[in-house]
Order: sequence, then C-alpha cells, then structure tokens
Amino acid sequence: MPRRSGRALLALAGLLVAASSDALAADAGAARAPASASAAQRASAAPAASASGAASTSAASSAAPGALPAGHPDLDEGNPHAHAGGGNAAPPGMFEPPPDTEDPDLGSPPGTITVDLRDADDTPLAGEELTLGILVNSVAKGDSRKHQQASTDARGRAVFSNLETASNIAYRVSSGYQGGAFAATPFQLQQARAMHVVLHVYPVVHDIQQALVVAEATVACEMREDRLQVEEALTIYNLGRTAWQPLDAHMTLPEGFTAFNAQASMSDQGVDDDKGRARLHGTFPPGRHAVEFRWQLPWSGDKDVDFEVGMPPHVAIARVMMPATADIKLAASGFPPAEVRHDQQGQSFLVSERRLRPDEAKLTSLAIGIHDLPTQGPGRLLASLVAFATVILGFVVAFAGRRPQTPGEQLSSRDAILQELAELERAHTTGDVGPRTYERARRELIAALARALASA
Repeated sequence: MPRRSGRALLALAGLLVAASSDALAADAGAARAPASASAAQRASAAPAASASGAASTSAASSAAPGALPAGHPDLDEGNPHAHAGGGNAAPPGMFEPPPDTEDPDLGSPPGTITVDLRDADDTPLAGEELTLGILVNSVAKGDSRKHQQASTDARGRAVFSNLETASNIAYRVSSGYQGGAFAATPFQLQQARAMHVVLHVYPVVHDIQQALVVAEATVACEMREDRLQVEEALTIYNLGRTAWQPLDAHMTLPEGFTAFNAQASMSDQGVDDDKGRARLHGTFPPGRHAVEFRWQLPWSGDKDVDFEVGMPPHVAIARVMMPATADIKLAASGFPPAEVRHDQQGQSFLVSERRLRPDEAKLTSLAIGIHDLPTQGPGRLLASLVAFATVILGFVVAFAGRRPQTPGEQLSSRDAILQELAELERAHTTGDVGPRTYERARRELIAALARALASA
C-alpha cells in the first residue's frame, strides 16, 4: 500500500468543497437570521452559513490569497487566531471581526510596545489587564520565559517600555478578558525597534447555543502494516460576536485506540485525551480556527475494519478520506459513495463528503468502514517463519548436543546467526517484517548469538 504522512492526506481536504455562485447565494440567504432571533434559532441556521462561508471562500481562494479555504485550512502558524477578520469577507449577514495587527511604531522610542485593546466594535476597553510574554532563547541556557503586566488606560492603551531588542528575544501580547485567552502574533523588536499592537477581545460564552459556531471535520485514514493511522482536522468557524469556550465538547473514539497525539498550538485551543474521549478545549473568538489530532487503531489483518468516531458540535461539513488503491473500499454511514480524487502531485485518494442542511439531524458521530483490505499474504507469512526460525535456532544453539562444539562448528553457528540477523534487517527495511515481529525476532537472535559466544 502507498505510504504517505497523515499531513499529506489532510492537505487534499482544502480542494474538496466547491459550489456555484447561485448555490452560495441560496445558502447564505438560508443562513441569514434576523437580529431579533434567539440564540437557538441562530444556531439552527449555522450549518448553512458554514457551508456557504466555507464553499464561497474555497471558490474565491485563487483570486484572494487571504481568503478562508474550505476543508482543512493552511493556517498561519505564527498567529493563534489566524487574523480571521483581516481582509476575509464574512458570509452575508454574518459578523466580520476587525483584524488584530502588529505593526512597527516609528513614533515610539526603541524597546517600546504600545498595545490598544478593543472590543468587537473596535471600541477601546479601559481598565483591562494585559500580559506581555517574553521568550528568551539561549544556546547555553536554553529557553526562559518572563512576563510583564499592565492595565489599559482610559483610551484602552497600555505601554511596555525599556524592552530588549536582541534577536534572541520574542514578545507576545495577550489578554485574559472574561476568562478567555486572546493573543496577538509573536514578534521581535530587533528590526522594528518599537511595535504597535491592536488586540481585540470578545465576550466569552460556554454554551454553544449562545454562540454562532459551526464546524467542519475531516477524518483521514491510512492503513499501516499492523495499525490504522487516523488524523482528524477540525475547522471551527465562529460567525458571531462572542468567543466560544467549550466546557464539555467531547468526541468519542473507538475502543482500543492508541497513540493519541494532538498538534501543538500557541493558543489554548486544542484537543486532549479525556478518559478515552477527545475533548475540544480553548477559546474560539470570531473567525476560523484549525485543530488537529491523531490516533491509531490496532489492525490484526482482517479484511474489513469498521469503527465510529465522535464529531464536534454543529458539524456543517464532514468528509472521510484515505489513499486509493485498486481494491480497498471506503464508506461512511449516511454519506455518498466515495469518489477518487487527485491532488496536485497526482496522488489518488478515496473521498466521501457530506454537507448538512439546516433541517437535517445533527451529525454527532461518523461510522466509517474500510473494506476489502489485503489479508495476510506472503510478507506476513515470511515474518512468522522468520520469527519461528529464530526461536528454533536459539534452542539449537543453546542445547545443540552434549559434546563440546569444535572451533569450526562454533564459527559456523555464529555465522548462521549473523546471516539471520542480516536477513531480518533486510526484511524489516523492505516492509516484509512488521515492527513487533522484527523486535521479537531480533531479541531471539541476539540472545542466541550471546549464547554462542559464551560457549566459544
């Protein structure tokens, strides 16, 4: 089977959503809710808004480099909030957040950072505490972190002065407004000497029914020799004027999953393993936010693999994908048949995608089936034979007759073991022997070699 990294699989997801201008206008019209509508009504309209926003930005991505791509987005990793409001037109009727900025300040003395804290309407916020994080990188001492704090004045402004401008020091402005986590992009003062930062904060809500939040989920699968590698990419679209901070957003994972790992993030956004479930956490202000995590499912070589994964709240678009081969089939319950898509490198993928309408039931979980997998073939048989042969060889070396071996026989035994080790390494390199079989067989061969050397 082809071997590709999970990140390469997810890179295709941004190419998958497409819609005509007429469809987008229809979606946007369906998503638009009156200002007097309740939070629950606005939330019920969110799936169409997400489909509209995601698809419209996909269609416009080639013309507008800063537009929001659909599917798994390629975020600016330096900015925890990706400047969601900067130049990206919101769907009609949706809130467009003002952009956060970090610009050189030619009017301030070197070593100065001036921060303006503002709300959703770009109004200054007075009496709010700001934190300046300082990261010092040293080859000799390693990284060290310090913090300074200041409160905004009547103009919503705070000034940090007399800061170092060395190239090994980075700064980051953040605010814990209403218990949330809002931060600007990290920067250095080496060249700009002084910086002016505009940071926006928003009221924090925990109940998703009080927010206008929808999600897009991509589940990318890849079969390895003894396990299924799964990467999940979640894109959270906050289309309202508040910041959503989930308290109980859990997504179930299959029983027996292993190797859970979440992508590191500079913000508080992320996913962690909470007693066998994936828990979404962090502060999601207006805009688009990407979260990734991965896990594995042991595979014993069965022809079919079926499992179920939980979805984040308010999923508007969901897709499942995996590398395409001649025989393997991919299916998701309630989804259309998987189609073969190609990325820019010509690699083929099986992809099934579903876009939910506002009148459809919420998608809380996704049942995935990978069928007609290759069962144990010559490679796995060879691995079993190698493991069996090494065990027998160990016993032969340890208990090979009662008479002492001649020097020639001892040399022949050691040569045979070394040859088996070389064959094992070659089989492992070519993929004919899996990691568990390789480790077990290697231990047996090394033990046999030690016994042969001890009897010399």
